[in-house]
Amino acid sequence: MIAIVTLCVLFIAYGANAQGQWKALNSEQALFVYTRCQEDHLPSGPSRAQYITSWHQWKLEPNDAITQCYTKCALEGMGMYDSKDNKFRSKRITTQHEAYKSINGANEDQVAQFKQAVAGLNAGSGSCAEVYNAYLPVHNRFVDVIRKLYHGTVEGAAKVYAADPSIKKKGESYFAYCEKRVYGNSNKDDLCKARQYELTGSAQLKDSIDCIFRGLRYYNEDGLNVDEIVRDFKLVNKGNLEGKIRAVLSKCAGGKAYDYYACLVNSDLKEDFKNAFDFREVRSANYAYLVLGKVYDPASVKAEVAKADATVC
Repeated sequence: MIAIVTLCVLFIAYGANAQGQWKALNSEQALFVYTRCQEDHLPSGPSRAQYITSWHQWKLEPNDAITQCYTKCALEGMGMYDSKDNKFRSKRITTQHEAYKSINGANEDQVAQFKQAVAGLNAGSGSCAEVYNAYLPVHNRFVDVIRKLYHGTVEGAAKVYAADPSIKKKGESYFAYCEKRVYGNSNKDDLCKARQYELTGSAQLKDSIDCIFRGLRYYNEDGLNVDEIVRDFKLVNKGNLEGKIRAVLSKCAGGKAYDYYACLVNSDLKEDFKNAFDFREVRSANYAYLVLGKVYDPASVKAEVAKADATVC
């Protein structure tokens, strides 16, 4: 469901704000949805390339359990399907269109027809297969307008990037983006200490960690997203620490991003957390990192982080 475009911006994923009201996806949020669903559902082995090629051309093929579950995942992330009540959410299409209609090039009549078609869908039991089978004819009929609405073309996503100065630059990690946004050219000493995991307690570091946690989806509309933190540990081959991670975070006082960050840094998980956090820094500059088959390589990550350190320290 996407052409790979590395566009990144800030704040809460899957288009919901802190109060649960659905908000239109920007290009970074849409890209996060597509690539995360691909990470979670792409098979390993020689068939992987076939799926990537099809999905990046917005062809929901082949029709099998893999594509079906990818489709359900993407629809939920895009806000068109809600698994909590097992319903398609056609009204959100209007919200998405209104937010970007000045630049998305979508035809009003086609958007209205697409919305009407989605409104008539029945998700059945909510299984991957039934959601997919309900949606597929609508997708095939309206794929061009869907791509315009949900930033699914290189040109369309680039227009959003150009129109919104708050969107971080292509290839820029969330860490660099937040550090630049919070620190600017001030308090370099504090920033350099922070990049070495020193808990300075400064207001700027607290704001920077809050920004980073939200960008990494460690925070979502429900609060602290422990699953996302655990996921990053698993990606550096430390999934066996899940129980400890959850225990540390559950006992953490304060409730703010910096509090949770400090708890992890002050725990006996520190070195493993640093490895997980560093790897996420590298991946946050390229959402297609894992999709393209790259895996955790400690030496490579260390070199990339050292390069990032050198740009500010």
